[in-house]
Amino acid sequence: MALLRPHIEDAYRNHATLFIYYGMRILVVLAALLFLVRGDFESFWGALFVAFLMSVPSLLKSRYRIYLPFSLDLGIVAFIFLTLFLGGIGVLYGQIQLWDKLVHFQSGLLLSITGFVLVYSLNESENTPIDLSPGFVAFFAVIFSLAFGAVWEIAEFVGDMLFSSTWQNGLPDTMWDLIADGGGALVVSVIGYFWMYRHKRVPFTPRLLKLFEKAKEAAHRLERKH
Repeated sequence: MALLRPHIEDAYRNHATLFIYYGMRILVVLAALLFLVRGDFESFWGALFVAFLMSVPSLLKSRYRIYLPFSLDLGIVAFIFLTLFLGGIGVLYGQIQLWDKLVHFQSGLLLSITGFVLVYSLNESENTPIDLSPGFVAFFAVIFSLAFGAVWEIAEFVGDMLFSSTWQNGLPDTMWDLIADGGGALVVSVIGYFWMYRHKRVPFTPRLLKLFEKAKEAAHRLERKH
């Protein structure tokens, strides 16, 4: 499994995704320098904080050897870029009407994928030998996403009460945020359910990749014989 894990962690890592991944981080740093030159220190410190948050997944992965697929790392960085940088510092929340809902939909996708990764870790752990059904895994991914969405809405409500801010615009806005979270989670869960139903495993697990490795080895053996 240790030999196969790098293949899983590096899935979807290519020139295009790396360009997007590092491009978002470079844009935030360049924006921070621009804010500094203009004397907009509030935006400068805000951009630096965003840049730090975007680096946290990579720091945790390298410092504590946390299993984190590149696709999930990319999703986290994109979520921070869209919400805190473009939405907050770039004030797109006020300029684009559906920006908030699009971000919540994207967070639902990301959190649902995170739920699948957690189940993958449990299924593949030698200390917890379990085998969950596709239906339960899909249900867990949706609930996992909605739970974090609810915690986010509670945090916004507490922030509004403490700092007299306007992160929440009433009950309808909050409920539509949660619906957007659930919609994103549902998309991932449906795709993941049918994948698991067909392959009997969580997508991109070591056992599935092991089949590919065996197929490659068999092909190489045939080539040597000829």
